[in-house]
Amino acid sequence: MIEIKSRQLIGLYLFLNRREDELDEPLQQLYNELQRDLFSYLSIEEIESLEELYKNNIDVLQQRGYI
Repeated sequence: MIEIKSRQLIGLYLFLNRREDELDEPLQQLYNELQRDLFSYLSIEEIESLEELYKNNIDVLQQRGYI
């Protein structure tokens, strides 16, 4: 198995989110798991600004102590 850093996890989530309609079953499951985990860790405001936080190199999961 590989270890995914928090910014990589957010980047992967954003990548899959942009292509949600094109995902096959395994990728859809991965996307759903990432989404569920992020939604449980982050506030609504953080989720809504996740792309901007990512672009600005802000590691919100690490700041919150989740990863």
